[in-house]
Amino acid sequence: MSHLRHIAALAARSMVLALTLVLGLAVPAVPAMAGDQGSTIAANPAPSPEQIRALIARAIENQHRDDRALDEFERTEHTITRKAENTEILTDISERIVPSPAGNIKMRLSENEVAVTPEVYRHGVEFAVNALNSAIHPNDHFKEELAKYDKRRHDHAELVDTTVQAFRLTWVGRETRTDSAGTHTYMKFLLDPDPDYKPINRFAAVFQHIHAALWVDEAQAQFARVEADVATDISFAAGIAGKVYHGGHVVIVQEEVAPGVWLPTQYVYNVDGRKFVSAFGIHEHTEITKFRRVGPPPQAVEIMRNELNALSAGTASR
Repeated sequence: MSHLRHIAALAARSMVLALTLVLGLAVPAVPAMAGDQGSTIAANPAPSPEQIRALIARAIENQHRDDRALDEFERTEHTITRKAENTEILTDISERIVPSPAGNIKMRLSENEVAVTPEVYRHGVEFAVNALNSAIHPNDHFKEELAKYDKRRHDHAELVDTTVQAFRLTWVGRETRTDSAGTHTYMKFLLDPDPDYKPINRFAAVFQHIHAALWVDEAQAQFARVEADVATDISFAAGIAGKVYHGGHVVIVQEEVAPGVWLPTQYVYNVDGRKFVSAFGIHEHTEITKFRRVGPPPQAVEIMRNELNALSAGTASR
């Protein structure tokens, strides 16, 4: 399940960076169409292909910087899982995410609206301190985990690179949307699979089955939102290992969380399929809040250690 969720997220997030394709392509226009949260105006006026290339080049540079910045921000993730879209809630979990070089440290805050006990929370902070210490003074096991994490990053970068050929981009217009941060006007584009594209690996083959819409903040040159639809079934090992059924939908929203830094604030997965002979469904809505820059491990561990000392002192005084 987590493997397929990773594929869905990777595909949608990679399509944000897939806009590199416009650096070498003309950008056609399509008639205006209604947005789900505002009107889309195609002639407002429409930017030239050169202006779009310049905007996207800046946005790609900013996206790479944002991706690096994510490794220095802690945040809180609130994830609601359902049996199917818009059905009863199965789980409701809040976690504090602390970044670490070999992967995020997750500390449970609540489950089904019931907060964890102070002792459980303190143990979570203690675990984070130990994990960050391991990052500063890595043993052989940590180095192995770090190598795996670095490989995933390399694979992601390779996948992003191949999306240059994977999609064709169409300018739609400027759309006004309202979210938690207020009302904004974004450039909107459509991404459609290029029929001439030859996937370099099984993950890249996912792009052949996906259509997407993408919104870009023109003033700050930042990718704000991507919505990806699974248009045709995605098979793994010719369908023997599994299949993601068409009709799936993935949403990623990015917002400014610090001056000049845009990070994901919402993930939505509504995907069904089959793993071997067992059916599965991923129906999750994650809201990400309470961003705080904690810095690299040497800085982050001091923040967490100070918190642990305060919690321990409070326990001792009771």
